[in-house]
Amino acid sequence: MTDDDPFADLGETLEDEPDDQTQDTKEASESAATEENPPQEEVKQRNPMIDTAFSYEAAKQRPFYAREETIEEFDSWLKYELERDLNRQGYQNIVVREMTDALLRTVVEEDLVEEVAERFEQARGPASSESDE
Repeated sequence: MTDDDPFADLGETLEDEPDDQTQDTKEASESAATEENPPQEEVKQRNPMIDTAFSYEAAKQRPFYAREETIEEFDSWLKYELERDLNRQGYQNIVVREMTDALLRTVVEEDLVEEVAERFEQARGPASSESDE
């Protein structure tokens, strides 16, 4: 080590480490990787007709506010239309979080902005009637 550079001998120190310590470290990390990632044959294959798309823990519950009548119609549609249709297609273990997720993705992916805006406007009524008075 020199007075000018306190880290000048750092490379020499690292090079002087015994190879067996480095080998132990490699073996430990390989062992941990094997335990974390079991061979493919041990991983249970997911059956899309029975197994849910994502776990309850992966879902985030968010409150939304709507009129009681709208919620009742939605719940009825979800249970008696969508769930029944999915069941006819052979799906089992159908959970609300999956159906709600599919519904929200549909609204976004199909870009239903105009349709949703139209329903919003219908609920509000004509914008010009109250502002003209």
